[in-house]
Amino acid sequence: ILPGITRDSIIQLARHLGYEVVEGKIAADFAMRADEAFCCGTAAVISPIGSITHGEDKKVYGDGAPGSITVQLYDALTGIQNETEEDIFGWLHPLP
Repeated sequence: ILPGITRDSIIQLARHLGYEVVEGKIAADFAMRADEAFCCGTAAVISPIGSITHGEDKKVYGDGAPGSITVQLYDALTGIQNETEEDIFGWLHPLP
């Protein structure tokens, strides 16, 4: 897992919204039981993962649309970035 500003922001938002965030390696069966999954980065903000294949098993997440948690985190982060939501974290700084 690479450190990054977007990743850190998503983790802070998730915790603020009441989600338990655990950082570390996870077993494939844990990922296969998840209701949704996503990746994050500067350009994409949050991108839902459509499926994961492990051996002969394939886990498809949702119906191809982003899951509710993914949408909630995306909306929260982009709302702060676009200044339509309050920046309670102090992330935004005016440029001279």
